[in-house]
Formats: sequence, C-alpha cells, structure tokens
Amino acid sequence: MTLETDVTATPTGDAVAFELTVRNAGDDPVELTFRSSLTADFAVLDDDEERWRASEGRMFTQALQSETVEAGGERTYRGGWSEAEPGEYTVVATLNTVDDRGEARTDFSV
Repeated sequence: MTLETDVTATPTGDAVAFELTVRNAGDDPVELTFRSSLTADFAVLDDDEERWRASEGRMFTQALQSETVEAGGERTYRGGWSEAEPGEYTVVATLNTVDDRGEARTDFSV
C-alpha cells in the first residue's frame, strides 16, 4: 500500500484555497477510515507558530466513515482560509484517518 500526498495553496485576494490530494500509487485498493466527518484538516504556520486551523472552533459528526481509493486513483480534500493576512506561511494538511496515513506541507505567500 503506497499513498502519496500533496497539498496546494492558492491565494486569491485575502483568502487562500487549500487542496490535499491523496494518490494510491500501489497495485491494490486502499481503504481510508476517518475518525469523524472531518476528513482533512489544514493548519497555517507562521515560523512554526500556528496562526489558523480549519477545524478550530468547529464541530464534526463523531462517526467512523470509510472511502476506498482504487489502485492508481486519487481523492482531493478542500479547505480555505477566508481572512488571510499578508505574509509568508506554511500550510500543513493532515488526512484525519484512524491510522494517521497522510500529511503534506507547502509554503505560500498572501
């Protein structure tokens, strides 16, 4: 089982759109089991200090759910920071699975 993760950050004005893509580079399907209705979380860091987190102050359904990523397939999870302040940041995207299967990060500017 080989999962590859990648995150992109696309600034537009004072907002930033995030996309976490999970690819199954293996030959067999992979089942992802999520802890809750939060499938992916995005945290924005400013010099390793957390400035914003998508899940902060939000509630999510507490029920396990699963998705299958077929061999060679991919899934994309989206989030967004709507009141971004100008600066240089790093986004850390985390797949919220029971076995902590994926994390990706990238730098971006607003």
